[in-house]
Amino acid sequence: MSEFSPTALILIGHGSREPEGVREFLQLARTVQTRIAAKLFPCFLEFHDPPIAEAVRRCVEEGHRQVVVLPLFLGPANHQKNDIPALLNWARAQWSEVEFRYAAPLGVQYALLRTLDDRCRSALRNESLHPQLGSANGLPAERPRTAVALIGRGTSDPDSNSDVAKIARLLEEGWGYEWVEYGFYSIAQPGVTETLERCIRLGAERIVVAPFLLFSGRIHQGILRQAKDVAAAHPNVEVCFADLLRGHPDVIEAILQRYAEAVAGHATMTCDLCKYRHRMLAYAQDHGTPQYSDHRHGMRGVPHTHGMERLNALLPPRYRGGQPVSAAPMAAAPLVFDEEGRVAWDRIWGVDDPENPFCELALAGGPPHRGELLEPVDPQEALSDPEGCARVAEEIGRGVRMTTGLHTVPSRSPGWLGIQCESEEMAIWLLRAIVVENIAVRREGCVLYVPVGPRFRLEYEIKNVVTAVAKTHHYWSEHLLEQASQ
Repeated sequence: MSEFSPTALILIGHGSREPEGVREFLQLARTVQTRIAAKLFPCFLEFHDPPIAEAVRRCVEEGHRQVVVLPLFLGPANHQKNDIPALLNWARAQWSEVEFRYAAPLGVQYALLRTLDDRCRSALRNESLHPQLGSANGLPAERPRTAVALIGRGTSDPDSNSDVAKIARLLEEGWGYEWVEYGFYSIAQPGVTETLERCIRLGAERIVVAPFLLFSGRIHQGILRQAKDVAAAHPNVEVCFADLLRGHPDVIEAILQRYAEAVAGHATMTCDLCKYRHRMLAYAQDHGTPQYSDHRHGMRGVPHTHGMERLNALLPPRYRGGQPVSAAPMAAAPLVFDEEGRVAWDRIWGVDDPENPFCELALAGGPPHRGELLEPVDPQEALSDPEGCARVAEEIGRGVRMTTGLHTVPSRSPGWLGIQCESEEMAIWLLRAIVVENIAVRREGCVLYVPVGPRFRLEYEIKNVVTAVAKTHHYWSEHLLEQASQ
């Protein structure tokens, strides 16, 4: 292996809509720059500029030929396994003379555990809690029964989610905490509310909520909001909050560790439990899929080549040869009501062709939730208003039946409604297509689960769910199956 002496480091942050989170990342980047000789190029996966592609271009234009690319993410999930590798594959094809080395995500590191420990102890030492110090391990000697609730972001990758569970166990056993539970903000279970409620049911008198997050942003705000709701419902339980990881000195050490590994050629991200390399029953649809990203994430800033010949081959015959397809978003069509005042879901779309009412919608109708994921409500919210949830589920089920012919089934988990698909293959394809519509969805066998909530509005959330299912089902049944039979 030739000597690798990088002159540039591309440090990738996730990006945030909140200016404070961006400032925290850039401050951390400035700190890292003082510790390395290579020039640091900060960039963002989404929400903020510059995108990763722009940082790569600047590196090349300035003459850098050995570059480390380091994702400032905590776990090995989709961004690390797909979005950034897809961009690097493009960059290597563009500039074959440049050697890019991809560092591993921060992961489970001793330095990050030290950071979490410091954050938790600081929360426990808060003067408002009046702790009495003096135990051998530095924690308050006399205190209420205390649980630490470690809250991760939550992903669709069990490998990444398991890191949160491992860190919780290491904190409890390795750092002498009496009790550490873990949970997730969204996507994975248990959620924030369930985690804190479990602690209370098991006798916790004080809970330290420790977000396993790097920077400020909407996810952190959501964790605080849910935790404060639980605290308000249980005034006899003391709930305090540990700080984010931010630019803690040990976070800097964790970054430098991953950088040093990449420079030495020792950077590895374990594939032992990767859902893309090993078939897992609950993630069978992901096994063996190629690395891919889109122009809102990893490929942001990369010119669109479009590939019109390939696109034309994918289009249904009625749209080949240049016939225009309306790009009107699916929110543009107003609700249509029948004679009884109920929504006529099967008559809302179809101005382009009444015989194929979802064709243009399926091909080009953009969802209104592009910038905000439509997620299931907190289970406690669903349980607090079962009648409201039932009304929403009934209307979504009615819309799904009218537009697709599929039937719905109840879910054992509050906040979800099942859609009975015709096959597991169909359920897998619809799941992946609806996720692209920025609507949370999960699958159990042939049943697809979509979110419901008691406060879902007819013209917004309910319409968005029905439309996403209708348009993706149309493309599956009318175009993909037709192409497969040809």
